[in-house]
Amino acid sequence: MIHTIEHPLVIAILGKGGVGKSIITTLMAKTISLDYNLKLLLIDADPTHPHLSKMVKLNPKKSIEKVRADLINSILSKERSTESIAENVDFNVYNAIVESKQFSLFSIGQPEGPGCFCPSNAILRRVIESISKDFDIILIDCEAGLEIVNRLVIQSVDIIIIVTDISIRGIDTAESIRSSADKFTKYKQLGIIINKVRGNISSIVDKIKSLNFELLGLIPEDEKIIEFDLQGKPIIDLPIDSKSYLEVKNFLAELLD
Repeated sequence: MIHTIEHPLVIAILGKGGVGKSIITTLMAKTISLDYNLKLLLIDADPTHPHLSKMVKLNPKKSIEKVRADLINSILSKERSTESIAENVDFNVYNAIVESKQFSLFSIGQPEGPGCFCPSNAILRRVIESISKDFDIILIDCEAGLEIVNRLVIQSVDIIIIVTDISIRGIDTAESIRSSADKFTKYKQLGIIINKVRGNISSIVDKIKSLNFELLGLIPEDEKIIEFDLQGKPIIDLPIDSKSYLEVKNFLAELLD
């Protein structure tokens, strides 16, 4: 499918831990690469559980955290702030991006020692703003919870997709994310995906609607994904007739069109 986007579209995928954000991001990447003629960048923005690269079979040699670490001496010797360095860090970041025929990816990376992730987040925020013009769509697989929102990392995001499971805790987290996003981002659209759906979830759907959330899609519990996880297979290789992939394909078509 030939599809054009007038301006770069930045989509952040958020939610509480364990709801399947990385899997949803991977399936979105798969359908965009197969069905749309768009230049796609994936950002693994989870420093504690960076699963996305394995799920899509792309392993970056250098992360944003490594870029930051390499620039520490420059910051110290030249007495320049991280924000100042970040303005000229695009070249280093491009070297850290790994590419396939379908999409590109880079990762915030895991910390090599104790300390605050604020410097790496400052670089990530700058990167999202500066290199987005070189891509049609950017998918950001975010860490669990609110921190990436509260730190203004995804301030310039266009669409926020909150992934939840069939639990009230997931809906409570979605409310908290929306509240923070209203304060700290400039999003144009925000909606919820319910993942791992099984049985009667009418009470969860009713609660989501009562909170005035846009319900983007219902992704069923998928035996194929369970099988792939047990065998350590990359989710990007999930068959295109799998029920979870087909549902992601459907909601993404509505979202982009």
